[in-house]
Amino acid sequence: MEREEAFAAVGSIDRDYTDPRLAALYEPLNPWGPCDDYYLELIRSAASVLDLGCGAGQLLRRAAAEGDSRVLVGVDVAPAMLAEAARADTGVVWLHGDARTVDVGRRFELATMTGHAFQVFLTDDDVRAVLANVRRHLEPGGRFAFETRNPSARAWEGWAGLTSRVESPTGEDVEVTLDTWRLLEPDLVELSGTYRFEASGTSLESRGTLRFIDPQHLRALLEDAGYRIDGWFGGWDRTPVSSASPEVIVIATKPS
Repeated sequence: MEREEAFAAVGSIDRDYTDPRLAALYEPLNPWGPCDDYYLELIRSAASVLDLGCGAGQLLRRAAAEGDSRVLVGVDVAPAMLAEAARADTGVVWLHGDARTVDVGRRFELATMTGHAFQVFLTDDDVRAVLANVRRHLEPGGRFAFETRNPSARAWEGWAGLTSRVESPTGEDVEVTLDTWRLLEPDLVELSGTYRFEASGTSLESRGTLRFIDPQHLRALLEDAGYRIDGWFGGWDRTPVSSASPEVIVIATKPS
């Protein structure tokens, strides 16, 4: 689990959002897993779904492949990621936008934010803006499902130096290393990573910061934003949150 968490973090840092070569590696680095099964089950229960920070779109493409008539909209701030998401005609609507400010123009039964995308919002004001905008996009009784890494597990301490090898869509082997981490503030961790494309000899660096928000502070922000918390799990099997839990997985409901 630690290794999977590390390379999911690599996919969260800044250059990956803008460089098409790196966006194309997001899904090879983050193959389908228990987190995706969890969110797909939620999507199956909703007639309309807004996926904020949809990345390369794997989750909504899988949902669309099931062939029902639900409305599926994916939003991401990175054009390179959206280009990956839209590479197949699935019927999903892909939109460029920021989760804090985007206006999709309709309401949804379910909003999701997966892949630890919630952790790129580094301040309380950012989080408040996301929560308010999601609430505006939810039907009464609609749910917002997302996850953030549990800071008490201190996962970042085991990430530095981890290396993985993947094959790019063009068939080139790529070595990916999570080089360093640095604690900027008690809840902010700066990460740096390197991608080495072996055939061409090209190396690309990524750097960014993730917030490991305190769970009780997160709960207070959710309640202040007018949500009812109906799910609070420490793992994808819906176990309770504890100090050792790797995740804080949330289902927050907009009251009817």
